[in-house]
Amino acid sequence: MRRAFFHYIYCVFFLILFFSLGMIFVYQIPNTALEPQYSKSIDQLEKEETYPNLLFSADGAILDNFMDKIMIRTCSISEAYDNMIHAAFDNNGYPRYWNGYLLTLRPFLSQFSYQQIRYINMFLLITAFCFCFSGIQRKINSAAAAGFAVSIIACFFVFISESLQYFSVFFILFLTILVLLYSPFFQTAHKTTLLLLSVGMITNFFDLLTAPLITLGIPLIIIICLNYHNNEKSTFLNQLVLIITHSISWCLGYSLCWISKWAIGSLILKTNVFEDALKTAQFRVYGSEQYPLDRKFMLNLNFNSYFFAKGHKPAIFAAVIIFILLLLMVFRHKKNWYNILFPVLFVGLTPYVWYLAFANHSQLHYFYTFRIQSITLFSVFASISCAIDWERLEQRKEDTNFIYSDKK
Repeated sequence: MRRAFFHYIYCVFFLILFFSLGMIFVYQIPNTALEPQYSKSIDQLEKEETYPNLLFSADGAILDNFMDKIMIRTCSISEAYDNMIHAAFDNNGYPRYWNGYLLTLRPFLSQFSYQQIRYINMFLLITAFCFCFSGIQRKINSAAAAGFAVSIIACFFVFISESLQYFSVFFILFLTILVLLYSPFFQTAHKTTLLLLSVGMITNFFDLLTAPLITLGIPLIIIICLNYHNNEKSTFLNQLVLIITHSISWCLGYSLCWISKWAIGSLILKTNVFEDALKTAQFRVYGSEQYPLDRKFMLNLNFNSYFFAKGHKPAIFAAVIIFILLLLMVFRHKKNWYNILFPVLFVGLTPYVWYLAFANHSQLHYFYTFRIQSITLFSVFASISCAIDWERLEQRKEDTNFIYSDKK
């Protein structure tokens, strides 16, 4: 137990050190090295709308070019900074975030334009998605893999690579799934808990509060399903403990990474970054007079953007598949089916806890926060498909075929 505790401590300190040194290192690249790609990228963003809608006027197809422009402009170091360490932790006036995307964006921008980076992101996302789908199909079952595909596609997956703002969190998600499915190292609860601690920190480092919860919810569902697949005698209580420990681990990683940035930023910049961060957090939760909060309205916005978007209604397609799976589960369920069904469905409720916690943020930016509901949809598919006794179904199919062939 003591040894495991030190593993977590080492992990936190190593990642914070890596993030800090990485940001300092990447700021050593001079602004001149980013030309002409930097200017081309800014010109491209100036030609496009601030929030372009690419399909059916559906909210899920809105790109956040406003934030992408800020991200590109942050790549250019202001001449007002007296040294690069200050620049690395102030990020052109964004000291409350790590802005870890700069770790890859600045080097990429020295070689590629904004449009070219979009293409690279598309290639990376689609490739990683295909490997995730294949891994879930092999390690869990085909129905769960189909559910994963539907839940991700319903996020308007084809447009995620078009926005730098959206890319990071989904790529982190896919890499986490690949590690869980293909790495022989992460086979115990201790190691997967350590993994989610790291994932929480990495998510906070790269992401700007787009849909961070997916890097917890979807990997956690996969961990539960793999645990049940390897040990069907695992009790409901065991699964609940698994959910609690892994969730705490991710939340600790996410929050500690954020707090460490405020602490390091305050120390280096000699300003109270905590005060700025806490004021912003208060606004994200409660809103303001200019942006009043309506929780019911916020929940409707997010729910409808995912399940009933204009011209894109995954809920109807998903409901048909889920109904078929439910029928199969009723007639051919595993002995301890409730030990997998209810824990996974419980994880599926976490997006709505997040919405209530970050209510104003989820109301103002619903056109990308809606994507965390992919956890909910995937949880329904995964829980039902893992509760079905596929071996008995296959045996029934073989018996039916044998009787039919015998009659002929």
